Amino acid sequence: MLMSMTGYGLGEAQGNGLRVTMEMQSINRKQLEFSISLPREFESLEGALKSKCTQAFSRGRIQCRIRVTDLEGHESVRPKINASLAKACHEAFDQLAKELNLSQGSSLEWLARLPGVLTMESNLPNAEVAWDLLEQAADKAITDLLDMRRQEGSFLLQDLRSRILNLEEFVSQILPLTSELTQRHRQNLLKRLQEAGLETVDLDDDRLLKEIALFADRCDISEEITRLKSHFEHFEKLIHKGDPVGRSLDFLCQEMFREINTIGSKSNNHEIAHLVVSMKTELEKFREQVQNLE
Repeated sequence: MLMSMTGYGLGEAQGNGLRVTMEMQSINRKQLEFSISLPREFESLEGALKSKCTQAFSRGRIQCRIRVTDLEGHESVRPKINASLAKACHEAFDQLAKELNLSQGSSLEWLARLPGVLTMESNLPNAEVAWDLLEQAADKAITDLLDMRRQEGSFLLQDLRSRILNLEEFVSQILPLTSELTQRHRQNLLKRLQEAGLETVDLDDDRLLKEIALFADRCDISEEITRLKSHFEHFEKLIHKGDPVGRSLDFLCQEMFREINTIGSKSNNHEIAHLVVSMKTELEKFREQVQNLE
């Protein structure tokens, strides 16, 4: 099954009086990238979390946000006031204000800004104790994200298949036109010779036959058509592999573009030229969708 690179996952775990919530969001990237936001106390666990995620994903930029609260909904940090330090600072600055005949001494707002007076204290357990909760939340978030990426992948697969069918239809319209190219060139060549005053042209003339043969060889697109059909078949094989195929499909797009460009440059026919433009447009839409696949 195809997997999209975009999605969202949410996991939560509770225990030891704590609630750990993990959000995961993934977007398109050619390689695998991680961005993890952890409480400072748990930063030592970042490597273990990245290792767990690496086993589940192969491409995309994945952002992880982890929030820890107690079961009553309070945040993982709380303010702590050093009252003795605040009192000492207040008395010292009030005394200084009196000595300098200043009208105002220290204020509560000003005291709170002094280093060490107001600090944020963590009520989190150490990293080892919290790892079990983090791992449970991560497992749930990863499963949730994978489910969404699979769902998005199924929608992308439907779109890609419809575009391959459109490309096959364009090829079927080109095929009958290719058989007319040589005959039409022969008629145009005879017409030009007659307009040049050569009314009696030997249709078996070696030079005439050689010119027609050279043109037929130059405008022969049978190999390109065969390779295009092979690419269409290869697409079906790739989507049934079960492995991430985004890179392989991207390479397949390049190969199909190459064949279509060659058909356009070889065929001296306005109808084929119009079909080639339509094929390029359809294949570009196909490629844009492939960019979303893992």
